[in-house]
Amino acid sequence: MATVLLLLLVGLTLTVMVLGSSAYLRQQQVYTLSNHAQTQAQLKAWTGAELVRQYLQHVRQQGQWTQLMGATFPQTLTLQGEGVDGVVEAQLTAVNTTAKTVTAQIVGMTAQGSPAEARVGLEVVYALPGSGGNGEEGTGGNGGTPAQPDHRVITFSRNLKLGGSINVLQDAGAEAYEISVIGDVSTDGNSITGVKKITSTGSIRIGSGSSFDELHANCDVFIDGSVTAKTINARRNACVLGGASVPGVLRANGSAKLESGVSQNGEVYARVNPEDVGACAAPGYSPPWNSAAASTCAAPAVRGVDLSAGSAGARQVQTAGDVTLASGTVTALTAQGKLTVNSDATVAGGRVGGTVSKPNWNNKINVQVTSGLVVDVSAVAKVEVAKETFNANDVRHLANYVFFVNAAGSKKVVVRHVAGIQDGEYFLADYDSGPYKDRLCTKVTGSGSSVRCADPLPAQSITLCKGYSEYNSCFAFNSKTQTWSINGTSAAPGIAWFQGNLEVGNGVYYNTFIASSNITTAGGTSVYAPNYAGYSGRVDGVQYAPTGVCENSYFPGLYPTDLCDKAGAKYLQTGLEGLGNYAMLAGSRSDENYADLASYVGGNITLGSSAYIYGSVKAGNEFTSGGSTTVHGYVTALAQGTAAKNSMGGSTTFDLRNLPKTMDPGGGKPGTPGTGGESTDPNAQVQVQWSRYL
Repeated sequence: MATVLLLLLVGLTLTVMVLGSSAYLRQQQVYTLSNHAQTQAQLKAWTGAELVRQYLQHVRQQGQWTQLMGATFPQTLTLQGEGVDGVVEAQLTAVNTTAKTVTAQIVGMTAQGSPAEARVGLEVVYALPGSGGNGEEGTGGNGGTPAQPDHRVITFSRNLKLGGSINVLQDAGAEAYEISVIGDVSTDGNSITGVKKITSTGSIRIGSGSSFDELHANCDVFIDGSVTAKTINARRNACVLGGASVPGVLRANGSAKLESGVSQNGEVYARVNPEDVGACAAPGYSPPWNSAAASTCAAPAVRGVDLSAGSAGARQVQTAGDVTLASGTVTALTAQGKLTVNSDATVAGGRVGGTVSKPNWNNKINVQVTSGLVVDVSAVAKVEVAKETFNANDVRHLANYVFFVNAAGSKKVVVRHVAGIQDGEYFLADYDSGPYKDRLCTKVTGSGSSVRCADPLPAQSITLCKGYSEYNSCFAFNSKTQTWSINGTSAAPGIAWFQGNLEVGNGVYYNTFIASSNITTAGGTSVYAPNYAGYSGRVDGVQYAPTGVCENSYFPGLYPTDLCDKAGAKYLQTGLEGLGNYAMLAGSRSDENYADLASYVGGNITLGSSAYIYGSVKAGNEFTSGGSTTVHGYVTALAQGTAAKNSMGGSTTFDLRNLPKTMDPGGGKPGTPGTGGESTDPNAQVQVQWSRYL
């Protein structure tokens, strides 16, 4: 009986094992089939993602991206091709017009209608080149974001020296405003408020009592005094001296030196391997105090992290080089090289790959020596600032008024698309007597600068500017300096183009002033860009300007038809290719060889004291401000001519609060990549910004 029972138990055990093995094999077969099907579905989904990217690239190359931005979503795409028909579905679901991104949902399918059917959903965000993207990631964290920012309140293409008080006023909750420079940025003894980020293709030197979210340079970042920068990204070296501090993260592709204590400094990463810094100033270079070039920290005493000044420390230090400490504290330390302690410093914990040198009595250095330790610190991403161009000659044909002097020395103006004036070329002159100044004439007497109007009759003549009285002229031209000057109450609204230099004096103007050479202001000047003033000066119940472009109290019968829809009582802010966003633009050349700086004409804009500019400013070469200057827009200086010195001194305020919806401070045409910072390279590719499975 016992033997029979034993045999039954053994048989039962074998049966359970066989059934279990069979079930396991069946489960593995199902899993393998499911995994294979899922893999095929994923492959089809990613194939669809690439096809959508290629479609968006084609849209961009055909110049239809703007139309896509304004389309109604969602939009279903039909994908065709071998291995795609019927197995890949794609839909554009959303668009971000500011960041210039498009979101798509793609579904890949396989073995439809069979037990092996699988479906994979994928959500992908695509971005125009330069509109987004991340830097390298690694042990040191994100290496920075080199893409163009959306809110570059100041953009310069040559070294910039900031002086006096720079103040950016913005709406609550607005995006952070930035200064972007192709070259060096230097300050000394001034204050900068409202600017969260400075990016530079050269070096940054901040010596004022200002605070920033980020300083990002392709060369060195050098701060001292009471400067605070939450984040520093330097592709060469970083120096944080005196009372300056980095409470967040400091990253350097080279070395870093800090002098503040552990309570003021956060994480410090030093790669000890600077990349692509051939354009940086030579070691030991220190420019004079009035130079726009930035001081550098090009020859560090320690290749790695230098905390040898007093109680200098940090919460975390990570470097592929050496670390030197005096009496400061490091909470966590990882160094591939050696550690040198000169006094009673503290290291709460960490590892080093080299030797540890410290006073025998200092027992507060808690580090482990790990021979062969390799520390991988991520590289700081390169700053890329799109190079723009501007040529006043390219937009001359768009102007409502083109002012020039003919060969005989007579002032003339070409009028285009202005209600109340027939298109054509007119003399700009006075009548022999009476209150008839700066009139449009078809016939004149005299010659050169002494011409006088003969036709039409004085009472039927039209003026484009109101002087301080009816007997005061408003326009003047200096033949020696080739300079036009405007001094009066106001001028006819619209786009006004001047051959030569332009000086805008006292008065309130509702114009975009364009000069083929330079522009300066004198006295209490107020200029409202057409898109700022809008139809009547009032937008959505808010009074932005004393009067408007289409309904103008100074010139009620004259308005640019490119900007004014009188029948619909609408302002056409997109008219004239975005020129109405600017108050001033300057500079020109006779060809397209922008590499030839010596042949560029003018391009310098100088705003004097008590200038109030309601619109953006674009200087083809350099920009200078001084005294009490307020700009309700952005400033761009393109460095297309010979170098002088970009500078902002005195008190310069950028008031970007509550701008009218008719105005885009980032402009548009001419020669601007727009507020989104999109790349202008026609070969640049639309890219996947991020993706996730649904």
